[in-house]
Amino acid sequence: MATPLLLQAEHVAKAYAGIPALRDGRLSLRAGSVHALCGGNGAGKSTFLSILMGITQRDAGSILLNGAPVHFHRPSEALAAGVAMITQELEPIPYMTVAENIWLGREPRRAGCIVDSKALNRRTRELLESLEFDVEATAPMHRLSVAQIQLVEIAKAFSHDCQVMIMDEPTSAIGEREAETLFKAIRRLTARGAGIVYVSHRLSELAQIADDYSIFRDGAFVESGRMADIDRAHLVRGIVGQELTRIDHKVGRESAAECCLDVQGLSRSG
Repeated sequence: MATPLLLQAEHVAKAYAGIPALRDGRLSLRAGSVHALCGGNGAGKSTFLSILMGITQRDAGSILLNGAPVHFHRPSEALAAGVAMITQELEPIPYMTVAENIWLGREPRRAGCIVDSKALNRRTRELLESLEFDVEATAPMHRLSVAQIQLVEIAKAFSHDCQVMIMDEPTSAIGEREAETLFKAIRRLTARGAGIVYVSHRLSELAQIADDYSIFRDGAFVESGRMADIDRAHLVRGIVGQELTRIDHKVGRESAAECCLDVQGLSRSG
């Protein structure tokens, strides 16, 4: 039995002043999987993701969420529908706690106006424990590492009953140990049935974490498939559009045999 698709985008396009930024964006995200979105700079990935999140409005194409057509006009609509995005630029409110950041604007209240701090912290602990995230609900955000802040952002997304999570270069500012913590969190999320769209220029990460892949190049979809069926060379070839060959460049005495500039007896009076 085929795994159901959480998100399916077909022939999504966007142009600015007649110049196409995205000509043919496509992606099929299976429930419980990590889908790597691959492509070099200018491939159209950022435009495609901004359309998925309702930041940018598409000119053409279709997007289905759980089989139903959707057209988000703002990120809040995408989030309400269960689509969230973790960007490279994490922007927590530093002097508020983890709990306050997660539930900002949705805090449990007493008498309709006073924030119920005990209920807030209890709800946060339950959420973090369900995700197996080792973060304290009452910890101030400015004391957390970048990796911990990412976990808080993920928890915030799942507090909205997120089904689809987009991660844009999530390891760009963290080390290998913190990246492994993130990967463990991703595996727990997919085990719960969530679908992850994962963007990274680190190809070794994609082989480690992704189940499926799609390649964009020059604003258009090139190919997709199962990550287990391809190797790194195939992925690179799809991204750049040609076979890469090794070039040996020798540096030393031989490379300096031909003189490019020779200055002798240079002087200046005064």
